[in-house]
Amino acid sequence: MTNSTPNSTPTSTPTSTTAFLGLEQTGEHTWRFPIAPHTTGGGGSLFGGAGLAAGILALEAASEQPVVWSTGQYIARTEVDSVLELTVELPAVGRTVTQGRVTGRIDGAEIITVLGAAGERDDVASGMWEPVPDAIGPDDSLIIDRSEEGDSIHTEIDIRMARGMFGFHAIGEPSGDHRTLLWARMRNVRHDSAALALLADYMPSALGNALGQQMNCTSLDNTIRFAVPCDQDPGEWVLLDNRIEFVGRGFAKGSALMWSESGELLATASQSMTVFLHRD
Repeated sequence: MTNSTPNSTPTSTPTSTTAFLGLEQTGEHTWRFPIAPHTTGGGGSLFGGAGLAAGILALEAASEQPVVWSTGQYIARTEVDSVLELTVELPAVGRTVTQGRVTGRIDGAEIITVLGAAGERDDVASGMWEPVPDAIGPDDSLIIDRSEEGDSIHTEIDIRMARGMFGFHAIGEPSGDHRTLLWARMRNVRHDSAALALLADYMPSALGNALGQQMNCTSLDNTIRFAVPCDQDPGEWVLLDNRIEFVGRGFAKGSALMWSESGELLATASQSMTVFLHRD
């Protein structure tokens, strides 16, 4: 992939998340996922959201239905140029809902496990009670430039802070509470369900804002629930309304509401993480 600057313009014909990740189907329920620099979080290990995204894509392909819920557990780190072999199992195939498991292994060792449910049902009732955040737009928000970190997924994603501090680099002003508002976009990738799962992994950047200091963390799990079907691109930018709910015993728990630019709730996301003081 070609690195881009935070101010670069997205292409007019964005690619699929499948193509971005380099995910290749090798059998009826098996996939091959080569770990490349642009799918890592830096340091050579797979970016957690990219692993969950790959699992969602494999589950959707195997079930031939859209995923409505998925969670990923990260068991071991990876290295660039290794190949993650994904295997999908569908232990429960119902009339409208299929439940599945995706296991990712490298040389036989388990690296990631993704669980999820996929399906489509009649819309017998609807409602949305969360208020749309009152956020300044991405053009007026603080640009977060992570290009100095080298070749990683962060060079492929634009981040703008509308409220609070980007806790991984202490950029911006702490909000004084547990909440940040962050605009994110995959510059050249359509924002399908897998892309939203990937963007949701920027929620932990709110950790440093909540604590008022630069912090590091490692994801233990990522969970996402989709509020609307992602068969259409929700727009150029996605707003993450991030909240850190607690920090203690060396762990933290956070969540995010994900909104389109037009104010539509796209998904809710959450994760657990281990917490570290910032290390240069």
